[in-house]
Amino acid sequence: MKFRVRTLSQLSFTLVLALLLSTNLTAKSVPPVAAAGDKMKPEEVISKHLESIGTEDARAKIKSHVILGTAVGTYRIGGSGSSEGGSVLASQGTRNLVAIIYNNKEFPYEKLGYDGKTVTVADLRPGRHSVLGNFFMQHEMPLKEGLLGGTLSAAWPLLNVSERDPKLKYAGTKKIDGRQLHALEYQAKNNSGLKTTLYFDAQTFQHVRTEYEKRLSQQMPTGPSVTQQQGEAITKLVEEFSDFKPEGGLTLPHAYKLQLSIESMDRRILMDWVFTLTKFSFNNQLDDSQFDVRGSGNKT
Repeated sequence: MKFRVRTLSQLSFTLVLALLLSTNLTAKSVPPVAAAGDKMKPEEVISKHLESIGTEDARAKIKSHVILGTAVGTYRIGGSGSSEGGSVLASQGTRNLVAIIYNNKEFPYEKLGYDGKTVTVADLRPGRHSVLGNFFMQHEMPLKEGLLGGTLSAAWPLLNVSERDPKLKYAGTKKIDGRQLHALEYQAKNNSGLKTTLYFDAQTFQHVRTEYEKRLSQQMPTGPSVTQQQGEAITKLVEEFSDFKPEGGLTLPHAYKLQLSIESMDRRILMDWVFTLTKFSFNNQLDDSQFDVRGSGNKT
């Protein structure tokens, strides 16, 4: 994959959003830190997490997000090359959209949308989807539940837990990349078989990571008279958030990374998409149709 950056800095948010879909805060004091050995209740983690985003009044004022930037997608295993293009994250209510536009005819874009009723994934060509697109066709929960994009999305379910009503379990602390994090297991009513864990910085309670994992037992015959090999097929999507800065009265990440790994007895894939977010706009009135990416020829 060979791509060039598409500059978005001189285009309005509304124009950029339309283009992507038609292509066939103030500083706050740090919350007190819970000791690593303390067992917290899920509602305690959520309360401190919401404070890390902004005041209750500031959160209530924000009804929609449109966030622009650039994104670089890279094959690590199972392919080669990288691609770079303009990106947009848009959300309103329970609706959510993630899109990247590449300057390449063979691999023109990534488009994922949820319009409040249906998850849609854009075709690269009729009947052909990207690796990331295939993942979300099989696992709609992160988009439907508002988890994808974390606090970058107005659909983030922890903003209104009672509406989503997931099963939540505090899973202790875990050190990842040298950083102590609180873990919260999140079980949606329909989780698509994905085990979902949210991670929060132990000092700030900012949401910094989400892991979605699915494991399936598999067997593969090695020959007519040879015992079948056994193993697990593991699919894992990881979201990482960093570079938190104030925007519109909220504190939000400006760096976002998606990493997808698929490992089975006959297939290994590792890809990531790194977003650099530079322009934030809030309370734009967005139409439901803007979250439906079937205009690119895809039906789900």
